[in-house]
Amino acid sequence: PSTNSPQPRKQTRDTPLGPRFAALADLCLHRTEGVFATVIPTTALTNSSGLLERLELARRFHIHTILTCHNPQNVNLSQNTNINESIVVLRRHLGEVSPATRIIALDRLPTDDSETDQLFKDLCECETGTLADGWGDVSTWPAERIQAGDWAAAVWRSPKLAQGAARFAEHGALGQLAAAGLSAHATGQQLRGAFGPSAAGHVNAFPILKSKSADAQKTIRSTPDEHWAPKGKRKQESLAMLEKAGRLLITAGQDTSTGRVTSVADDQAYVGNGWMPLTGASPRGAKAAAVFLNSTVGRLLLMRNPGKKLNFPSYSADAASELPIPDIGDQHVQTTLADCWEATRSEIVPQFRDGYTDIRRRWDQAVCDALGWDISKIAELGELLAKEPHVRGVAYGQWKS
Repeated sequence: PSTNSPQPRKQTRDTPLGPRFAALADLCLHRTEGVFATVIPTTALTNSSGLLERLELARRFHIHTILTCHNPQNVNLSQNTNINESIVVLRRHLGEVSPATRIIALDRLPTDDSETDQLFKDLCECETGTLADGWGDVSTWPAERIQAGDWAAAVWRSPKLAQGAARFAEHGALGQLAAAGLSAHATGQQLRGAFGPSAAGHVNAFPILKSKSADAQKTIRSTPDEHWAPKGKRKQESLAMLEKAGRLLITAGQDTSTGRVTSVADDQAYVGNGWMPLTGASPRGAKAAAVFLNSTVGRLLLMRNPGKKLNFPSYSADAASELPIPDIGDQHVQTTLADCWEATRSEIVPQFRDGYTDIRRRWDQAVCDALGWDISKIAELGELLAKEPHVRGVAYGQWKS
């Protein structure tokens, strides 16, 4: 993987207030020794809408610590909410180069003053590594990543997953979907507005992929589960919608524990409600891309920017277009991955929470064969990903074998 310094990601939504609050905090703090802490949604540490604020905070302060809890039953750190939150501690730093940021990934929260005192003591005694008393882990995140707006380490319980996802996001063997000529389309909103469910034989009706539940899309091969048609006999609207149909579809958001696949493909093109079609892929290219996007590396890249929640992320067409994938036009890459799709297309894929299963290892093996990677290293990440709290569904270390 590339070791080049990360570049700031593109800002896709105007957020004028965040940087202004950063400037206000700067004015309120002591000029040489000021420290302040804030509680913010964990996804604000990764999403594009928070990029300007992160860049501004990193420019003005040393991002000293980011603390978050990865127990699925204890995600909030302020008011009663089901949104994942993190505590960010910032302080003045007068040197030219800021130190690394300390990442504290807790497996549980203290329940009283005594436990709070014990957690503080354990944190003081552990610069990095596994905390005593089963609290979690402490790691560091490079200052150059923080300054580039990449604070995604807080998304992961495992420091190795955070590091691996960051490396693959910059890997020289991968390029953006959009650069490969693929275009993502958020057809769900348009479907829900101008179309509605219809009988299969109804005039202007067409099949779609709708459900994201564990009972639908059980294989890597696309399975249409409803028919929709324009509200009224408007053939032109059906034709316009079908122009956005793709042989490759990617989830627009799903439960990271009970879902099964992140992407599906087929020889036939479909649109989706909850699934985003990508146009521009050949049948074999679509199948190759689906295998990669369902591999451990593909899932890590997808999960780096989870939208609003860690346990049920949502993805936009813009975010999908920026996903890194291999060159599916390369004959060796396409053949290796598409052949794997053919070999596994009819197999029922276990839920994410079922662990690092045989079919997931086979997808990983195909990716490694296509790109010359070491399967032992990718498999290690696959095992760690299967143990992530928002994948397994319980706090770290509390699952049953």
